[in-house]
Amino acid sequence: MAEPGPLTGRVVGVTAHRRAEDQIAALERRGARVIHAPALKVEPVDRDGPLAAASRALFEARPDLVLITTGYGLRRWHDAAVAQGFDAELLICLHGAAVYVRGPKGRGAVRGLGLEDAGMSADETTAGLVDLVLAEHGGDLTGRTVGLQLHGIADVAQRRRLTDAGARVLTVTPYRWAPADDDGQVPVLIREAAAGRVDAITFTAAPAVDALFSTAEELGLHEELLAAFRNGMLAATVGPVTAAPLEAMGLEPLVPERFRMGAMLKQLVDALS
Repeated sequence: MAEPGPLTGRVVGVTAHRRAEDQIAALERRGARVIHAPALKVEPVDRDGPLAAASRALFEARPDLVLITTGYGLRRWHDAAVAQGFDAELLICLHGAAVYVRGPKGRGAVRGLGLEDAGMSADETTAGLVDLVLAEHGGDLTGRTVGLQLHGIADVAQRRRLTDAGARVLTVTPYRWAPADDDGQVPVLIREAAAGRVDAITFTAAPAVDALFSTAEELGLHEELLAAFRNGMLAATVGPVTAAPLEAMGLEPLVPERFRMGAMLKQLVDALS
């Protein structure tokens, strides 16, 4: 018989789609029973005309600054550029601009293209990235064109901060979020959580929070899900960007010091042990 682990008897919901296998394996090794309920998945837009059109508009504008929000997004953008034959223009565009990154993965992706970034957000958030850009330009971006790589959500507030500072902002969206619950496990997780039979739910992307609560609303269980979190069910997040929509609902999610999946799981195990 296997030795009991620190999560033996615990039930954990996993909302991730990408790299979910790693999370589930780590939790199960520690004894947890896992309900895998992937709320959303990332879909590349390699063949989308809008990505090529948005890219060419950015190239023609010759941006002064380009803000990279995710390393995955830059890699998808470059992959799409290669597939559609505008990779040389993309590299010329990035080489001619001051490229700022949100976090280490973005920096790694920039360096992977043989380039160097001009700076990285201190807190790995898009708000922090905009803070950095505004601070380095005295809060005035008048006359400057900024390219902003989005990460599947609109980031309207941060775009507005850039335009309010005088910038012309052009965006590109290399991937988008799409429903991923092919097996109908999201309603199962919500019902179990609402009934008080789940100890924690993990989130690795902010849109998954909205998707989970939107489904709860459709099931008539929004308040019950919220109450479950307020009554002790833990929300484990990979970082402050993912935690933000939970905090906006008055919840206090776990946020690890290092914004990585391994750190999230360690913090969760410590909290449940």
